[in-house]
Amino acid sequence: MVDKILIVSIIVSIFIYNRTLDYYKVLPRKNILAAAGVGVWTYVAFKYNIWFVIAGLVFLNLLDRQML
Repeated sequence: MVDKILIVSIIVSIFIYNRTLDYYKVLPRKNILAAAGVGVWTYVAFKYNIWFVIAGLVFLNLLDRQML
């Protein structure tokens, strides 16, 4: 059986890599490491604890504010 969470995580990584909008300055566009990091974060959040999504977004917002 195909792991649906893994497929979603890969799709999210591809989306983050190819996006045209810069949602966060801390996530550079066309960056394989940033895309892979978000993919792993998505997998962990959906597989183990959905609250990791919120924690990750808060973390990204805090990093983004530090860069201003």
